[in-house]
Amino acid sequence: MRIAAIINARAGTVLRMSPSAMTERLSAVWGSLGQDAAIILAEGKDMGRMVRKACRDPDIRAIIIGGGDGSLSRALEHVLASGKTLGVLPLGTMNYMARQIGMPLDLAQAAVTLAGAVQTPMDVGRVNDRYFLIRACFGAFPEFIQSRDRVRRKEGSFLEGALAGLSGVARRYRIVEAELSSPGGRARIATSFLMISNNLCRDSDPFLLERERMDGGTLGVYVGRSTGPVGLMELGLQAAMGRWASNEALFQGEMHWLEVQTEQRKPLISIDGEVEKMEGPFRFDILPGALSMLVPK
Repeated sequence: MRIAAIINARAGTVLRMSPSAMTERLSAVWGSLGQDAAIILAEGKDMGRMVRKACRDPDIRAIIIGGGDGSLSRALEHVLASGKTLGVLPLGTMNYMARQIGMPLDLAQAAVTLAGAVQTPMDVGRVNDRYFLIRACFGAFPEFIQSRDRVRRKEGSFLEGALAGLSGVARRYRIVEAELSSPGGRARIATSFLMISNNLCRDSDPFLLERERMDGGTLGVYVGRSTGPVGLMELGLQAAMGRWASNEALFQGEMHWLEVQTEQRKPLISIDGEVEKMEGPFRFDILPGALSMLVPK
């Protein structure tokens, strides 16, 4: 199977190792295993351009994204349309999706694992015309991510980034006022935290955000019970301990679709770790088994 490995040249692992060293390492590993791989380094908008080009190539069967969850999420639109298989080399900060499927975080081990991985159907979440593999969040969390990433782009440490994120939330405390419509009816909410996940989350290591399964065909919906900073702090502490199913600071639900009409026309939304302004209303749904993904045996 011919593969195209498209590597985010700005990923932390690439910068630490050097782009040329990474390309040589991957070529050596895949070459020794008889894999026919085209390795492409790109950044910014070139990542999308290279993904689109690989998706149009009839000889390429699988697209490997080397980067974080955001890079993987951004590739979904083109990979899904092409019907090709998606794989991940975990080179980002959190690597939630790679951890979810059991991909080794060591570069060489991950490359070996991909060579023997199996094509497995995965559910994909969708909000309007944007796809996601992990979650979409409104409220305080996008502010945390945005403030954290400003520090991380300046090569700040993980701890410095986390502290900057907390400081950003404290400075610009956001309340989400919205109407939710679902198969179960309608509800008005005012909350500091609203998360919609691709399948339900379960209690796990806080660095995993582990879902119960990736083929359950449902969305997990999580709404913070409080609008105040104390309630948000309680929610954050429980989440920091890996509590999602047992998080008493959250209302939780499971559904096939959800519509969110926010008071703010273009609120901040975090999708798989990337923050953007998106115009509402928001229609969330789940696409069962829509993605073929390379998963370790």
